[in-house]
Amino acid sequence: MRVEPGARGLRFERITPGLQDAHTHPLYWGLALRGLDLGGLTDPEKVAGRVAEAARRLPPGAWLQGQGFLFHRPPPPGLLDQAAPEHPVFLRSRDYHSAWINRKAAERAGLTPGTPPPEGGGFLRDGEGRPYYLLERAQDLLTPHLPPPGPEDLRRGLEDLARRGYTALHALGYEPPEALEWALKMELPLRLWWALPRGAWRGWRPGVYGEVHLRAVKFFADGALGSRTAWMHRPYPDGSFGLPLDPLEAIREEGEEALRAGFTLAVHAIGTRAVEGVLEVFQALAPLAREKGVLLRMEHVQHVRDEALPLFKGLPLALSLQPLHLLEDRALIGALGFPREEAFRFRSLKATGLPLAFGSDAPVAPPEYALNLEAALNPLHPREALEEEEVLEAHTLGAARAAGWADQGLFPGARADLTLWEGGKPVGRVYRGRLEIF
Repeated sequence: MRVEPGARGLRFERITPGLQDAHTHPLYWGLALRGLDLGGLTDPEKVAGRVAEAARRLPPGAWLQGQGFLFHRPPPPGLLDQAAPEHPVFLRSRDYHSAWINRKAAERAGLTPGTPPPEGGGFLRDGEGRPYYLLERAQDLLTPHLPPPGPEDLRRGLEDLARRGYTALHALGYEPPEALEWALKMELPLRLWWALPRGAWRGWRPGVYGEVHLRAVKFFADGALGSRTAWMHRPYPDGSFGLPLDPLEAIREEGEEALRAGFTLAVHAIGTRAVEGVLEVFQALAPLAREKGVLLRMEHVQHVRDEALPLFKGLPLALSLQPLHLLEDRALIGALGFPREEAFRFRSLKATGLPLAFGSDAPVAPPEYALNLEAALNPLHPREALEEEEVLEAHTLGAARAAGWADQGLFPGARADLTLWEGGKPVGRVYRGRLEIF
């Protein structure tokens, strides 16, 4: 990044309010930038080949971590043991809702044939009954045994997002609470809207801490499509309906408590049953949200039935979407047999009158504005397409509304967070009075 401290007379194709990524996980994006990139791989054999190659560069016993694969069927047991017999291996799927491990990793975590899966999680087991593929919260049994992330990983993720033209991001409650403590001690390269995980918010007070705005509590109503854990009305090919995670009644009860404490709620909902269940919860909590003057948030909103659309209207709610996921999920939706017309309903959701906020869900997908633009202009059904200006609005003013930031825009007295454009892509930004060209 090149900083021009006193430049004059620079001209750009376009100047807009600062870009925001309205759903990201900056700590884990920073970790992904230094891990084994398995993006685009769908064949377990090819993933194992990458692992074997990476293992040769590591000392025996060192952890090998990576992310980004998306398999159409479960990988065979034993493959990672052959690829890296001397290294514990932990690989996250593209959606981060499942993980593939080898026996060394299972041994480090104490996972045995007798280990039961936790609530909200599941295992695939090898021929001896040992877990080797972890679904949803089963990953929590292994992650404490990984090398812990540090402030440098958070900084790496934040600085990368700043170099892409973003001036703010919304950190959506996957980071451990200590990541918030690291952020509070940093000179930040962008403004942060922060959500704490369910159960981890007590003891914190919502408010503005410099460039960190602590505002929300994050819940998970379900998992993700690629891991077959999005909670659907229609069954997957294996007869399952996905995996509900936080019970809806628990979201309502703890959500009410968090609202009374001054937080808002951000609830992950991808499948049709999750979306409609969360709408019921939000209907119950809407009077309290209005009383507190906050917008609730639904994150992802990826599969929506026609009968659910009228339920959105009039709620104190912002919809946080990641259009770029359809670029990877396009073929998956068809393969799983789910109706294309129920997926990625950008125009239908905009027609509810609720603000749309766009993000990437990095590290699930790279935080590239151009990918969201491509996807939103070319959805699964043509009637759901947005215009280019609407995509930009969802990344700027729509994201600001979802965050409760009334000082974002191009008007006298607005915060001077700006993104500079040439050739249809960000080439610079203004943040905290500094012009940065990259």
